[in-house]
This record gives sequence, C-alpha cells and structure tokens, in this order.
Amino acid sequence: METPAELVRLLMRTGYWSVWHGLYAEAAALFNGAKAARPDSEMPVLGMAVLAMVMQQPDSAVQLLRENALSLAPKSELVRAHLGCALRLAGEESEGQDLLTRIVSEGRDPDARQMAVNLLRLSPSQLNPHLAKVL
Repeated sequence: METPAELVRLLMRTGYWSVWHGLYAEAAALFNGAKAARPDSEMPVLGMAVLAMVMQQPDSAVQLLRENALSLAPKSELVRAHLGCALRLAGEESEGQDLLTRIVSEGRDPDARQMAVNLLRLSPSQLNPHLAKVL
C-alpha cells in the first residue's frame, strides 16, 4: 500500500518539530517512518542527520550524509549543504567551508544556496547547536 505524500510530509514536519523541542527519540521514530514510506528519498536521511547534529554527534551526521543521502541523491545541493554544516561541526572546518563556498558560487538550488550563505556567516562557536532542555 502506497503512503500518501501528504502523510510523509507530515511525518517529516513533525519529526523536525520534535527535534527542535528536544523529543529526540520521537523524532528518530518519525524520520524512520518517513524512510520506510519513501526508502528512495534522501529527505528522511537529512532529518536524521539534523537530529545527529542537534544531539552533538556531527561525525554520525557526516557518515549518514556521505553513506546514505549522497548515494540516494548524489547531485543534491541540499544534501551537500547539510554535509558542509556537519563537517564544520565535526571539526573539519576547511572542508566544510569549501563545500559551502562551492554551493554559494556554483549552486542552482536557491534553498541550498541560502542555507550555505547563512552557514558561512556563522563562526564555529555560533554554528554549534544548543541542546534543548527536556522537561
């Protein structure tokens, strides 16, 4: 049975909402549900990578993006922008900045370009996510 696209979008939106509200286990379950519904989509992998970054596990985010998201969407500038962020968080400042700079100068995806511009404006300390306080 095919899962309706609107339901998958709702899973993703609720997953991101959960990340930003410190509901990390719930976010992972929602992104895994979206991945089960759309195994060929890189978007649930991006959600899991954001979750890893927020949980201060940038090496896991880099691995997810390189091994999963890029294999699903090798030309995606949005995946590459997320990878640039994860690399910077993982201490690979030069590689992350180079990747983001290429997206800004050569990219065609306006969302990825804007993300890269914004990420390049942040110092490494500003880039580091602050963990949500869970009640």
